[in-house]
Amino acid sequence: MSTPDISIVVCTRNRAAMLRGALATLYDLETNEHFTYEIVVIDNGSTDDTPEVVEAAAAESRWPLWYVHEPNKGIVPARNRGIREANGRWIAFFDDDQLADRHWLAELHRGAGDKQCHVVGGSVHLKLPEGCTRKPHAAVGMLLGEAKLADQPRLYGGRLTPGCGNLMIERTVFDEVGVFERTVRGRGEDTELFSRIERAGIAAWYLPAAIVQHLTPAERLTDEYILKLARDVGEGVALRQAELRGKAGFACLWLAKACRFWLVQAPLAAISRLAGDHETWLGRRALLTINRSFLKTGHEILVPSQTRELPAAPLVPSTKDLSP
Repeated sequence: MSTPDISIVVCTRNRAAMLRGALATLYDLETNEHFTYEIVVIDNGSTDDTPEVVEAAAAESRWPLWYVHEPNKGIVPARNRGIREANGRWIAFFDDDQLADRHWLAELHRGAGDKQCHVVGGSVHLKLPEGCTRKPHAAVGMLLGEAKLADQPRLYGGRLTPGCGNLMIERTVFDEVGVFERTVRGRGEDTELFSRIERAGIAAWYLPAAIVQHLTPAERLTDEYILKLARDVGEGVALRQAELRGKAGFACLWLAKACRFWLVQAPLAAISRLAGDHETWLGRRALLTINRSFLKTGHEILVPSQTRELPAAPLVPSTKDLSP
């Protein structure tokens, strides 16, 4: 087969069962005969039967599907190995806990041509467990990986940033801005890459019709799991903003968020708790948790000699409310 137009890079580690379903949705994607593709699975040191799953998938796939072992642990070395191993002009990133809509790749390819751009991303919908009737708050959905950013195509930028669960980048972009880099405490590598893309003036478009579903098992819907995600997000945002803004700029942001925390988010959380709607209450708690974690981490950055805790909030909640 000739060199493919697109390489789908799937990084995985010890998720053989999920990977089997994810790869099955990539075997026969719609191309409208406008492009060709390959599937490159990067095994980041699995100890389960991932190699056997990939071997079986390769025998079933209509398109070339092959296995690469990457012993250096971590999503950054895994994705960078995928970039090196991929043969396509375009590289589409896809997660091992996702299911692709049959038109997913065609929508990314068509959108890139329509917008004449080098970076495109799509929407991520949550796939809740069978029989689950919950309707998670937007903040909870965001923490679980949901990305329904707009009803129409629009430019990424500012608070609208892509994630690597549904992102396609032309290879020349990596030549210009570099590949993925390890970040502080190992989170937010996709956001950090996009910040370099944005600073380079490379247009990136969000395409809502390019859809993948993110598998969301019951254990990820517990309050404890969601609030831990919220703490991690708040800490990661603080570390990134401190690096980007410098001490004076970050101090101004910290003060603005402190005011918002006490004057807006805490009262709204209190109201939602009194209303008795668990999903809204959990969403508000998640927003409070994100911002309290941001403030705590920011305080430690700004006043490193003092490690005392912030006063406890009367309540404990989404990253979309991070801006002042």
